[in-house]
Amino acid sequence: MRTRTLGRTEIVVSEIGMGCQSIGGGLYHRDDAQSIRVLHAALDAGVTFFDTADHYSDGRSEALLGEALSGRRDRVVLATKIGTSYTPIGRAAQRLRPLLRPARHWLARQKVAFHRVRAGQKRKDFSPRALVRAVEASLRRLRTDYVDLVQLHKPPLEVLQRGEYLEAFEALRRAGKARHFGVSCDTPSQAAGARLCFERPEIATVQVQANLLESSHREVAAEGARRGVAMIARNPRAQGFLTAAYGDITAETYAASNREEAERAERARRFDFLIRSDRSLAQAALQYLMRDPSFSLVLPRIWNEAGLREILGTLDAPELTSAERAEIDVVRKGL
Repeated sequence: MRTRTLGRTEIVVSEIGMGCQSIGGGLYHRDDAQSIRVLHAALDAGVTFFDTADHYSDGRSEALLGEALSGRRDRVVLATKIGTSYTPIGRAAQRLRPLLRPARHWLARQKVAFHRVRAGQKRKDFSPRALVRAVEASLRRLRTDYVDLVQLHKPPLEVLQRGEYLEAFEALRRAGKARHFGVSCDTPSQAAGARLCFERPEIATVQVQANLLESSHREVAAEGARRGVAMIARNPRAQGFLTAAYGDITAETYAASNREEAERAERARRFDFLIRSDRSLAQAALQYLMRDPSFSLVLPRIWNEAGLREILGTLDAPELTSAERAEIDVVRKGL
């Protein structure tokens, strides 16, 4: 697997990273042994960048990552995200998931509602004190003395404007608890706000949502790359719309309504011409971003071995042809 340097840092990473949001469980599974296996398999295959967050599965993702990488810490780049936590109701919903697993087939229609209730119980705190405490808790779960990359998780524009988070970054750097810092964005407005970060030398990386269905972040990504910031493409398969759904939280849970789900699914089907017997749509979607010079790293979410095999198969799948790329541009203009 080829490697790349992340922007303003000396960090060298694999060209495909591993998003660990589903490590630690979801509504329909909690298989810690499987999580450990897939993390080991990813590392053995040459994946070196592992991205998690302190609130994923209420800290369980970090804990399993720390367990799996014990004794191999020097071989990986650990990235986590801070600033988001769950209310007591949200944490209770996390704990309920294993109890609901035996009834998952009967609860399928309630999955979307359950996910949205849980997502609505998130709260934000980007005060310097809260950020430092969050990283210290992450270090305990990750079983390490430092994190390679600490990122603000979906901060609103006013947080980036005030810049108070820089106080926490400096304290963490002085204490040797974090080496580099970044921002992870979700909505177009957050990505637009990330432009403020391009002016700050403390910010080395910015994550933006990027895939065949999204075009709003392309200019932001190109500008960041020109300024030396490492741009990371998150949700490269459009939360499952550009792949067969094998995750515990599939595409429909990320649509605001049934109508939006149907519309996004229809838009995704316009790219079916990229599917070949030796290349899946997900692999084509990843290749499209991996060959985009604006992005330093593509970060798909992986939670099982089948998904890992498909992702790594991107490296051996036939490259997109010039004709296919031209057709992609035509389809994207019509979305």
